[in-house]
Amino acid sequence: MTNSLPFLILVILSLMVLGFLMMTNRDQAGRIIVFWLFISGLAYVFEFLIFILGGSYEYDPAILSNQYNDSVLGSISSQAFSVPISLTFIAVKRLKFGWILVIIAFFYFIESWFVLVGIYEHFWWKSIYTSIFLLLGAYLSKKWWKRMADPGLEKLHFITLYFSLSVLTLSISWILSPLLDLYKIPLSLFSDEMRNSITGNSIYSWVCNYLYTLAIFYRPNNIVAFWITLLILMTLDYALIHFNFLAVRGVCGIITLPLFHIAMLLLGKKLFSWYGHALKKTAEH
Repeated sequence: MTNSLPFLILVILSLMVLGFLMMTNRDQAGRIIVFWLFISGLAYVFEFLIFILGGSYEYDPAILSNQYNDSVLGSISSQAFSVPISLTFIAVKRLKFGWILVIIAFFYFIESWFVLVGIYEHFWWKSIYTSIFLLLGAYLSKKWWKRMADPGLEKLHFITLYFSLSVLTLSISWILSPLLDLYKIPLSLFSDEMRNSITGNSIYSWVCNYLYTLAIFYRPNNIVAFWITLLILMTLDYALIHFNFLAVRGVCGIITLPLFHIAMLLLGKKLFSWYGHALKKTAEH
């Protein structure tokens, strides 16, 4: 058995669960997608703190040549798919405590098996910690999903959009920076260069994502706001390059960042249209 197969199976099973959830709740499909991405965005923050900064564990799907990027890819399979989709299922289906415990027990078994076969290694982390955070996550997910139905909770919807878009921003920027090396935020916090690159890129992406979210949430159909936001982002990039906080590689690197910002603003607008449509329907009822 190759290392990558268990990770791939988990991702496929998770996507099947998501597909089932959307087919059985067609009227809420857009809201379900946004909620799944929102939970993924929160999971990315959690992973940044305990995995990237804290060095809690290591994945080994054996897909990418760089060991640290390979571990990050394993992390994405968990934090972008299996965990958030499970929490989304719990919230949308309003599962009772007993079923939540069954799902948590399943994750405990899978994590323990991953450790046993050597495709996942704990440093200071323990499987029981995962179970505790999943239990907390299930409780909070059910609360948040319920409150998302209220169109009047502006701050809640802004936060939801921010984190749902952030998982796309971070994932795409990881491909552009640590994987393709088109740009880099040079830091010297750790001995591993790739770990430094991912840390810097994550912080940069979260800042950019805040500006995307401001424009999309408050001025979703305003072309002037779109171009002003893009100008602010390009000015920020230029300042970071000027003060040696951002390095770009050749012509490809120079054109990558403006195109990246445009793509994320358009993706975010599409995401918000799904979400906004669901909110509008809720308000009408």
